[in-house]
Amino acid sequence: MNINGFTCLSTALQRNLNGEVIGMEKEKVRKKVERIFETPKVGIMSTAYGNKPYSRYVTFYNDGWNLYTEVTAESVDSDEIKDNNLSYIILGYDEEADSSYVEMLARTEVVMDQPTVDWLWDQQDDHDIEALENQVMVVLKFIPKEIKLMNANDEIDVPEVLDFAG
Repeated sequence: MNINGFTCLSTALQRNLNGEVIGMEKEKVRKKVERIFETPKVGIMSTAYGNKPYSRYVTFYNDGWNLYTEVTAESVDSDEIKDNNLSYIILGYDEEADSSYVEMLARTEVVMDQPTVDWLWDQQDDHDIEALENQVMVVLKFIPKEIKLMNANDEIDVPEVLDFAG
């Protein structure tokens, strides 16, 4: 099934161990993911570099299905992406609210074009001008390959999956 440019992994609803139908309509999944993406959020970005995993908290901004964050050009983040352009992102997780959140496998690009850097600058609420004076900033762009909507149904650890690979 194709919805607005992405392919859903399955058109059939899943069944749990008791044979009961579980799962959400993919249009509802898409809308829930869009709501999570709507506002800038701190999330976890994980990469692998030198055969070791690295995770860090970053603030994500979206433009459609793509996510963006800003890093310094000299940071390990840029080197990691050049070596292995896959990232894993967790966004919207709130243990206290027990709400839905997103896990995203993404192809990652280092973006240095000024219009994109300026766009992200405009999205941000606060700016550390002094810190930026001596650093070259770049933007990391995360293009989804797969998005899992977690805690979206009554079944624990049964994600709703949107597949962007097709």
